[in-house]
Formats: sequence, C-alpha cells, structure tokens
Amino acid sequence: MTDDIVRATASDVPALAGVLASAYAGDPVWSWLMPDDRDRRLRRLFTAHLAQQVPAGRVWTDPERTVAAVWTEPGAWKLPVTHLLRNAGTLLRAGRAQLPRMAARLLTLEHRHPVRPAHWYVEYIGTHADARGTGRGSTVLAGLLERADADGRPVFLESSNSRNLTFYRRHGFEVREEMVFRSGPPMWSMWRG
Repeated sequence: MTDDIVRATASDVPALAGVLASAYAGDPVWSWLMPDDRDRRLRRLFTAHLAQQVPAGRVWTDPERTVAAVWTEPGAWKLPVTHLLRNAGTLLRAGRAQLPRMAARLLTLEHRHPVRPAHWYVEYIGTHADARGTGRGSTVLAGLLERADADGRPVFLESSNSRNLTFYRRHGFEVREEMVFRSGPPMWSMWRG
C-alpha cells in the first residue's frame, strides 16, 4: 500500500466518525433511518463502530483524515453478537424511534450478505463533504483494492446511494442486484474481481 493510505488509530476515531457522518448526511437510506438530528446520531453510531474496528486494523484513512474506510478481511464481515450487545446503548440512542426500522434493515443486509466466494468487504467508505472531488476517496479505495488484487479475492460492498454507483464502477465494481425492501430506499450489491 502507498503512503497515501494509513491505518487509523484510536485517536482518529472522533475525527473519522465526523467524516462518515458528513459523508452519509444526505444518503437516502441514512436519511430514512434518521430523519432528524442526523449528524449527532450518525457520529454516535460511527464512533462506537469505529472504536470496535480500529483495534482489529480494519479502519483506513488518508494522511489528512478526510476519508474513512472500514475494510474487512475475508470471512470476518459478520458482526459478532458481543459487538451488538456491547453497543446496545449506542444503538438505542442513535436509533431512537427508528430503532426497529434500523435493526430490520441491518438484519436483512446481514442475511443477504453472500458467504461465498470468500471476499473482502467494504463496509463503509466516505469522504468529508469539504474534501469531495479531491480524489482522496479514490486513493484510499484504490489502496485497499490493491490488497484484494494481491490476495486474488473479490471485493463486495452495498451502496446505499445511487449517486455513488459511478464512483464504484470506475474502480471496477459491477452492480449485481438492486435490493428492494418492504420499506425504505433501495440499495445495490456490487462486486469487483
């Protein structure tokens, strides 16, 4: 990997939670899941999640800390029950009245997540609104994809915003399914390699 991509540390968590909150502020799915007070609720949710993923070495960023990516190795994409239990309070505070809706969407996504072939998983990637269009998100994603290419395994992600499909296609991803749900906006499953 290049010097343009660095593994995040615990001290990066607050800034990177802010990056993801900014990146997902106008996202159709997150707007549906959190119709009010979205920035604070997203920061709370991402802070807890990043704090769990940083020690495992799964959070990557650029040197300026304007991009955050949660990247999971093959076979490790499923969140353990202990993670959910440890973060139950955070989920309740972030989800509030929409918690049933949020839980239903997350459980459906987990159920639909492919087991085979073994793959790398881009759980989240986002660029702070102030740094969009600078190429930093592309640089971080390309650095991660180099690792998957060296490993010879495909990469999977779910996009919650149709505007991002072109970005992912530029990096070699293809839409495999438009996922429609009982309620809320659609999402797209995408594969590369």
